[in-house]
Amino acid sequence: MRFSVSHLAQRSLRARHLAVTVLLVALALAIAAVGFERSARKVILEAVGNHLAARAHEVLDATSRFQAERCTAVRNWAEADAMQGTLDTGDPKFAEDYLRRTIQDQGGGFATAALLDTRAQIRAAVRIAGEGMRRGDALEQLRGRSVVGLEPVALVLQGQPLSVALAPGSALDPSDTDGVTLFVAVPVKDFAGDVVGAVVAGVPPAALSRLLSEIGGEDRRYLPVVADGTGQVVLSLPGVRRGRIAPLVLAGREGGLERRTDGDGEPVLLVRTSAALAPPGWRAVMFVDEREAYDALRALRRFLAGFFVLVLGAAALASVVALRRAAKPLSDVSASMARVSGGDLTTRLPEVYADDLGHLVRSFNVMVTEVARSREELKRTEALQKEMQIAQQIQTAILPAKPSVPGFDIAARMKMADDVGGDLYDILAFEDTFWILIGDVSGHGINSGLVMMMAQAAAYAAITEDPLRQPRDVIATVNRVIHENVRRRMNRDDYVTLMAARHLGDGRFEAAGAHQPIFIARRGSGVEVVEPAGPWVGVVQEVAPYLVEYGFHLEQGDSLCLITDGIVEARDGLEELFGEERLALVLAGTSRPRDAAQTLSEIFASVEEFAAAQADDMTAIVIHRKLHAH
Repeated sequence: MRFSVSHLAQRSLRARHLAVTVLLVALALAIAAVGFERSARKVILEAVGNHLAARAHEVLDATSRFQAERCTAVRNWAEADAMQGTLDTGDPKFAEDYLRRTIQDQGGGFATAALLDTRAQIRAAVRIAGEGMRRGDALEQLRGRSVVGLEPVALVLQGQPLSVALAPGSALDPSDTDGVTLFVAVPVKDFAGDVVGAVVAGVPPAALSRLLSEIGGEDRRYLPVVADGTGQVVLSLPGVRRGRIAPLVLAGREGGLERRTDGDGEPVLLVRTSAALAPPGWRAVMFVDEREAYDALRALRRFLAGFFVLVLGAAALASVVALRRAAKPLSDVSASMARVSGGDLTTRLPEVYADDLGHLVRSFNVMVTEVARSREELKRTEALQKEMQIAQQIQTAILPAKPSVPGFDIAARMKMADDVGGDLYDILAFEDTFWILIGDVSGHGINSGLVMMMAQAAAYAAITEDPLRQPRDVIATVNRVIHENVRRRMNRDDYVTLMAARHLGDGRFEAAGAHQPIFIARRGSGVEVVEPAGPWVGVVQEVAPYLVEYGFHLEQGDSLCLITDGIVEARDGLEELFGEERLALVLAGTSRPRDAAQTLSEIFASVEEFAAAQADDMTAIVIHRKLHAH
């Protein structure tokens, strides 16, 4: 084999050129690798130190904010009228009911809370309830018990505005066996400013552990540790033993990267912060296993090894390619032909050749240009056919698929006259309210569809920003968007009739905007018609001075019907309108089902049976308030 390589090198210029190139590149890469290894190790350690320091301060800041939020919550409890009511009347229910609700709202931020009088006797006490419970549990057995030895309580009863300290959880609740708890105490003052009692609450260590878990996220390589100044509480992520992390907190310098050994004897890199000024003097440590820290260096070595192989291969390839440049013109023509046959019509050959080869290159470029032009014409024709389908898909995608609101049965449908319609509707449900939008853009077709999507997007943004805002504010916001985009920028005279209604609770609605009449089918008492009032959207720049709000009410069993003009203006063969009277008869008919979807189907079936052809977009929303809805 040795003889074959040597013999080949003597007879082949390519082989000699390849051998020298690979040898020189390999030598240069080896020298670079040694220097890069030394620099990379230093850079990685510096990066790890900076990252650990930033994460440690983030943990300390989050812990301090968490404690401050707990203090603010207890201060708000102490100022509640329920505390004063219990102290004045002696009835613990005022404070217990308030604390049972608020302690559960904290989501595990507190374990226990109690109201004490000036003699440090418990007047009311609660603890957090089990998972899924809406209120905490009252600790009736603690009423009248004197709290002794709990320093925060003694300090606030002596006039201190707030006190925080660590103590056993049993200091407040003898049945508490969870160990050390962070207690927050705040005085309760009467109208004259005199201290008449105190509110004390216990924050369990598990709450801080959950906080650390949220900060750490899914990355468990970097582990956070939090401890108080005396080491009574040492916390990390759930599942991390105290014995492993305690040696990392209680000794060492503050700031700077350290290499230490944890409680399991494993080497770690860590950064610790100084103690917080506020009691109990939290300090934070962020550490990572040394093996994890150097994983990046090992990965870098693997990357460099692969990269060096690629460089050597590229050098060898470049050497071979340099010797083949004489045949490059024909190779270019052959390769270009192959790409064109594969469908790549962007291929062009540089016209730098002369004689017959130059004529061949020019003819090839002309041929590919003509083929590409023909293909582009075909693509444009197909795109025009798909354009309307895409626009319709976009428009229907933003409509609510299955609107649902507790206590109401809702059905909605839009039937377009063209591929793209100008009607819009939306049902936006929130925690304590829901909105109804219905409107109609002048005309129909793709231009009206674009204006419709502008109006829907503007209304959606305005409502979701503040679901409790006034309907007239929503109409005013949509008007400004439509006027700016349609009148000023697009230079068109399209306008929108738009109504926005918000549910106030118990079937009461508040609405604004001019649109088609509102039909309310009263259970057993006919159909009531409400005429909306207000300006059209998009005609003038500002409509706020002309907007008025009006309201309507749905009793249990009533049905609300909102439409666009395509329903009532549908015409039969004699040009007679379907009209509001026929719609009212459909809603009030004895055969009208209680189901909103069936009512909607009956409306469209009646209109389609009446009309000779559909000339405009048709949209209807039916909202039925259920009986005995809660």
